[in-house]
Amino acid sequence: MVESAKGNVLVVEDDAQLRDHILVPGLKAFGFNAVGVGTAAELYRSIVVERYRLLVLDIALPNEDGFKIVSQLRALSDIGIVVLSALDSTAHRVRGLIEGADVYLSKPVDVEVLAASLHSLSRRVGNAASYELAATGWHLESGGWRLVAPNGVIIALSMPERLLLNRLAASTPEPTPRAELIDELATIIPGFDPARLEMLIHRLRQKVTKKSGETLPLLAVRGVGYTLALN
Repeated sequence: MVESAKGNVLVVEDDAQLRDHILVPGLKAFGFNAVGVGTAAELYRSIVVERYRLLVLDIALPNEDGFKIVSQLRALSDIGIVVLSALDSTAHRVRGLIEGADVYLSKPVDVEVLAASLHSLSRRVGNAASYELAATGWHLESGGWRLVAPNGVIIALSMPERLLLNRLAASTPEPTPRAELIDELATIIPGFDPARLEMLIHRLRQKVTKKSGETLPLLAVRGVGYTLALN
């Protein structure tokens, strides 16, 4: 496999003019090894043949739910995902990020902005840091994108879940203030509602228990915030 310093980028866009004459050559001009395809079927075939580190995905592909594609890819891999969409409502943006997209950009997109997003994302995807959650037997791997339970079950994390657990893991055993978690989540989810933090944590706990049969040691510290228990 040949891979540029910036990593391979797969551009999935059904508008051939936009894909082949603007996005792909534009990204190449910014140093990316970009390849373009026009359908979900071509996307799936491409990622089987070659390991792409980064994906630019039109969320409105014909005959395919783009949000479902994001969710499926996030459950199966650590690929960095940038969503392009003409749907610019807060609800669509939040859904895309919760499903697992790293970045949500509105169309028409400036190629320079797209390239800057991919440069930033490339650094994060290339970071293979792993946090061992001390005596709990849990750990985070693949740059914090996957949570591994004590029984070996692997749980793929969405971007908000990844940010939350990586932030808590980095500060354990000290609890992380609720306000700090909300501020960090607001950097990836514009207009993040502080009341949604508890829902995010509740759903993460349920997800982990359902998939692994284990209880995630994520505890609330009254009046302060949250922490990952050590024993």
